[in-house]
Amino acid sequence: MLRSLAQVTLLAGLLSAFEMHAQGTPSVSKSSEHLAETVVRMHQAWGSKASTPGTSLVIKESTRSGQIITYRLIASGMPKGAVYSLLAWPVTQKGPSEVLTGVTLDPSGLAVCAGTPGACGSADKPDDPIDIPLRPVPGEPVRLGLVSADGATKVFAKAVPLPLRGEDKGCSVEATLLTPAGELVLVTGSGFAANGDLTMDSSSGTESQRAKGKADADGHYVSALMPYTTGLAAGVASVKLISAQCAPSVKVAWGRRN
Repeated sequence: MLRSLAQVTLLAGLLSAFEMHAQGTPSVSKSSEHLAETVVRMHQAWGSKASTPGTSLVIKESTRSGQIITYRLIASGMPKGAVYSLLAWPVTQKGPSEVLTGVTLDPSGLAVCAGTPGACGSADKPDDPIDIPLRPVPGEPVRLGLVSADGATKVFAKAVPLPLRGEDKGCSVEATLLTPAGELVLVTGSGFAANGDLTMDSSSGTESQRAKGKADADGHYVSALMPYTTGLAAGVASVKLISAQCAPSVKVAWGRRN
C-alpha cells in the first residue's frame, strides 16, 4: 500500500515510460498511482533529459568522514563566465529547491565561489571549491543541478552513493528510494538480453506479486514498486528479476524506524 505522497510539480519534457507494481494492488488508488508515476518520471528525467543539450555534470566524491560524504560538482559545456544557482532535490522534498546562488565555474568546470562581490557564501580564498556535505542512506539518490542566472543554461545529475544492488551472471538489479521511508522504490535492471522476456518477483511481509516484463533494446528494465503492506509499519521487500540467463535479486528496507 502506498502512503500518501505530497503533490509534486512536473518538470518539462518528462518522457520515459515505466511499469508499476504495488503490494496489495487493489488498495492502491488511481490518484496515488498518478502521483507515484509523476515522482518516477521526474527522477528519470533528472539528468541529460532535463539538461541543456551539450552539457553534462559530474557529482564527484571529495571526502568521507564517518557517514558524511562530501561532494563537488564538475560541469562541461557550460559558459565559464556565467553565474549559476545550485539546485538540490533530496527525497525529503517534493521537488527541487535552490540552495546556493552566485556559483561560478573555474577553467576546469569545477563549481566554485569566486571570492568576489556577489559570489556565493564566504569563500576562504578566490575560486574556493563548493563542498556539499551529505549523509545518504543505502539506496538514497543524490540529485544536484546548476542553472544559470538568466535561466538559459541548466545541467542536472544524480548518483546513488550507497547502492542497493544485486548481480547474477552478468545481470544486475538496483533499488533506489524515491521517498524517505521507501514508500516508493525505483527498480532498474541491466545486462539482460535485448528485448528479452523477464519476470519481476516481489515480496513484502506476507504479500507477494509476480509480473511479466520485457527488457528494452539495450537490455535495461525499469519498474516502480510500492512495498508498504497492510498492517505493518516497517519491513523488508525482496525483488528478483528472472530471465532465461540470470536472476539478480535485491532487498530494500521500508518504513519508519526509531
